[in-house]
Parts: sequence; C-alpha cells; structure tokens
Amino acid sequence: MRYWLFSLLIFSPLAAYAGDKDVSNGDPNAVWNQPAHWQAQISASTSGVINGVINRKPQLAFDLSGRKSDVYFGAHAQTAESYVGTDFENRFYVGYNQQIKPVSLRWELTYKTYPGTPSPYTDQAFDYQVTASRNLLGLNTSLGVEYTDADYTTIRKSYGLNFSLGRGLLNRMYGWLSVSHKHNTGSVDYTNTNIGVAYQLTDRLGVSTSVNNWHAYADWAEDHPTFSISINRKL
Repeated sequence: MRYWLFSLLIFSPLAAYAGDKDVSNGDPNAVWNQPAHWQAQISASTSGVINGVINRKPQLAFDLSGRKSDVYFGAHAQTAESYVGTDFENRFYVGYNQQIKPVSLRWELTYKTYPGTPSPYTDQAFDYQVTASRNLLGLNTSLGVEYTDADYTTIRKSYGLNFSLGRGLLNRMYGWLSVSHKHNTGSVDYTNTNIGVAYQLTDRLGVSTSVNNWHAYADWAEDHPTFSISINRKL
C-alpha cells in the first residue's frame, strides 16, 4: 500500500516540514541544540497499493516522525497483502529542507522493507527524492522527481514525477491535489491521483482524509480508488 499515504508524506502539511528560523546568533551549534519535535500518525484505508501492487483489503498504518532544525526523519509501518505474500511494509526515511530562493528544496532518502516476501522477489528497496516548492498565486506548488531501485517488490527500477497544489481553505483547514506518475523498467507505468483535506482540531491534534485513484497503463488494469483517514498528534 500506501501510495495514498506516500502522497501525503510528500505533499501534505503533515510531513512537509518547514525549517526553523535561524536562531544561531552566530553560534554554529545553537541550531542543533534546539529540541527535536515529534509527531505520530495513525491511518486507515479501504484498500491501497503496496509498492505498486494492489491490495484490496482494509489497511492500517502508523507513522512516527520528527524534525530537528532543517532535518526531518521518521519510520512508517503498515499492514500489507500482495500477490507475492508480503505481510508488512516498513519505511525509514530522512530528509533535509534547503532554502534556495525563490524555491524550497527537499532532499529525501527512504529505505523500504517487505517482511514475508519470498524469493526471487526482493524484500527491500531504496527510494530517492528531490522536491522543489514555492507559493504561486496563493497556491503551495510542488514539483519533484524520484528514483526507486526496486519497484513492484522486484528488482525493476522506476522513475517518478510528482506534482501537487495545496492551499488553506478555512481557518485550520488545508486542501491539496497531487498527481504522481511512475515509469517502471520492464513493467507497466502507473499514475496516482490524490485529493484530500486536513483539519487541525487543536494545536496538537489534527485529522485528514483523502481519496486516491491508482491507474495502470495496461489492458488488464482497472482504476482503483481508495478512501483513507488519518489522525496525527504532536508529541
């Protein structure tokens, strides 16, 4: 699963952390002496996609993330069921937010594991992403590229292009639309479209919901919309 959650990871305010302001006052160690900020998120979906493989049963996911200055990091675990017998998907990620006016750059590395995957399928993969974002006409606009060294739980390499638009809708509410396209070497390409809204209930507690559609460019494929809901809390 979780191309829908992966879209949230890339595009939504739940994980697209902005860097802290410079409070070093000339001390190069002052920034790193700031405390880390943590957040936990629990998500459920009607179904989903595990690394490009359709999973048609309800799924649960848990994400623990943190940031320290311009560096963010986290771990993600979720239930999974694919045709190769995978039971879980785990992700460990680290990233860096960099300000290069007029855009903000985000560099991210993710290590993914798939416990229960039998041979000859791979049970691990690395994903590399670079995303540029800026505000255009009141819209938070992002464009990113990614590379995965093993997609579809195989050794097939994939290349992705991700685009999103988002903006505040009402007080404490944020909406987004994202489109992610992947080109898989030796397999079919697919596109994910995600639309959602997040609402900050309190300073520490928020909820979000989204609808994702997975579309593969093959005669056998059918569009597969999924619905998800998430609860996140700052720790």
